Amino acid sequence: MSPRDLRLRLVCPCGHTLDWVVPFGGAGPERIACEACDEQRVLEAGRTDEDGGLWACQVCGHAELHSRKDFPVALGIGLVGAAALAAPFTAYLSLVAATLIDWGLYLCMPEVVVCYVCEAQHRGAAGKPRHPRFDREIAERLKYGKKAVMGRPMREGGTADAPEPEH
Repeated sequence: MSPRDLRLRLVCPCGHTLDWVVPFGGAGPERIACEACDEQRVLEAGRTDEDGGLWACQVCGHAELHSRKDFPVALGIGLVGAAALAAPFTAYLSLVAATLIDWGLYLCMPEVVVCYVCEAQHRGAAGKPRHPRFDREIAERLKYGKKAVMGRPMREGGTADAPEPEH
């Protein structure tokens, strides 16, 4: 596996996690089968440019993507929980140390690009185009369609190089 390969992760409706690799500059598998339930997923690979930039989801082909830090939530919760347990014995300095460690880890973690529709995670994509962080308006519009009460229309062409949401 090359460091420029695109690594994908998707949770099957049965709950099993599917992982696969799309080689850089090459064609990956056209479909993948879940080991637990044998459901076949057809992949919409080929949504990258020659530099490895991700323009749409490799699984469902949808152009609405968001980025977030690839930070293991269990690690953060465990770190804060251990610091909270030790707090009375450390004059609460363990909470300050946990905050600094958590913040340092967060800054070092790479980004993962996630599809709004199928929630597939894309790791290893080039930095351009940049996808903005999660936007509740897009998520609700995709989930509820015309019933969504949010006012702005969907972006033409998806989230590639779109501005950050106004929160």
